Amino acid sequence: MKHKISNKLSAKLAHFAPDQVEQLVARAKAMQRRAKTSDDPLDAWVERVMRKDERTLARSDKRLAGLIVSVTSQTAMAETAEGIKLVRRLGQMVVVGDNVTLAVSDDGEASVIEVALRRTKLSRPDVDVAEREQVIVANVDIVVIVVSVVTPPLHPRLIDRYLVAIQQGGAAAAIFVNKLDLLEDHSELEVLDPYRKLGIPVIQGSAMTHAGGDELRTTLSGKTCAFVGHSGVGKSSIVNYLKPDAALEVGSISEGYGRGTHTTTASSLHRLSDGTVLIDTPGIRSFGLRELQDSQIASYFPEFDGFQCRFRDCSHTHEPGCEVQAAVQSGALDEARYAAYCRLKAELA
Repeated sequence: MKHKISNKLSAKLAHFAPDQVEQLVARAKAMQRRAKTSDDPLDAWVERVMRKDERTLARSDKRLAGLIVSVTSQTAMAETAEGIKLVRRLGQMVVVGDNVTLAVSDDGEASVIEVALRRTKLSRPDVDVAEREQVIVANVDIVVIVVSVVTPPLHPRLIDRYLVAIQQGGAAAAIFVNKLDLLEDHSELEVLDPYRKLGIPVIQGSAMTHAGGDELRTTLSGKTCAFVGHSGVGKSSIVNYLKPDAALEVGSISEGYGRGTHTTTASSLHRLSDGTVLIDTPGIRSFGLRELQDSQIASYFPEFDGFQCRFRDCSHTHEPGCEVQAAVQSGALDEARYAAYCRLKAELA
């Protein structure tokens, strides 16, 4: 038995998302095992699965609009006018926040047949295949980068990466500094001053003591927002504070490393009574950037705007007459933000 599909079938499935092709193949192998035969090539079993899906859609004369509110590796849940429905994806890649069209069969089985164009998104390179895009959330108004102090410690480098990805995806950004009740030296928060100067809301608080909660509610009021950040910074705790009946599981910090444990393994959506929508996302260890061109990096650092360098194509790294470098040396531009810019340039070199 061949364990991979042919190039011919791969070309036929080119319009499918890569992870959905993998799901088709997995379903085909499962069907083959149940049939207790290995005579037919895998291509034939994949096509049987596809024909089965086509028959499912043919029996589904009812169409229903839905909003994806939860996604795991195997299933998705959609909020519809008829309540929450467990849905099959049938080759469609969906993430929390997606607006979808469902086909519903007579027996109530729902399948995603169309994903509406996303007005915003937050994405990163796939952890397994760097060339593949992994969309984290869709159709959000604002992405809240959650950081913490002490456990785990504050990491401005991650903020810089998130800000680039958020700009790429079209949403607004905010920063929430959690666990402020654990902080002894408040001068540590001075590293966030450059973000305030950019006009990015920086809210300090604690999910434990509820400090900063009113400011956070005001910032998010009426918006769809996603909480992102390192594992263990308290994203789920913040959602639980804002919406107690969310009852999200909260993790702990691993001893000796100050790193968070991966408690949230799937994104989930929660509504507040004022129309605010909260999306909790799994924590990450690192955050890569995709489709980032060397010539575009400066555009993601708005504090560089307005400087007139000697050369129009100045890289702001070594050229004489560079006003950006001069501003860093004089203190007019933040040295840490400039260092973040240089790191991104070096990664693409």
